[in-house]
Amino acid sequence: MKITPKQYAISLYETTKNVDGFEIEKRIKNFVDILKKNNDLSLVDKIVDEYNKHHRNQRNISRIEITSSNKLNPEILNKIIQKFKKQIEIEEKIDKSLIGGMVIKIDNSLLIDGSVKRKLEDLKKNLM
Repeated sequence: MKITPKQYAISLYETTKNVDGFEIEKRIKNFVDILKKNNDLSLVDKIVDEYNKHHRNQRNISRIEITSSNKLNPEILNKIIQKFKKQIEIEEKIDKSLIGGMVIKIDNSLLIDGSVKRKLEDLKKNLM
């Protein structure tokens, strides 16, 4: 039976969550040895992504990705942060093609697309 990246990630999380220092290094080395033995080293990037998702889920942390055409003003960023009742991790991205406004994704789900680009696309559809 093939082990999925998610299963590997949960296993790694569970075996390392209450240890530190030398013990965590030892457990990670053992984990890598298992990946080698199973010829699954190519899954490392997917395992890391799944591990991070599981870690955030276990700690009740949301990941917010904010994409805008320019760097956001700290005041705007603080207002967004205050809207959440739990811990969050924010990743800011710049996409000049948005023209203005922003796109907000929470835990990889699109929540708000308030970009000028989207509004222009909607207007174009309505006019046709």
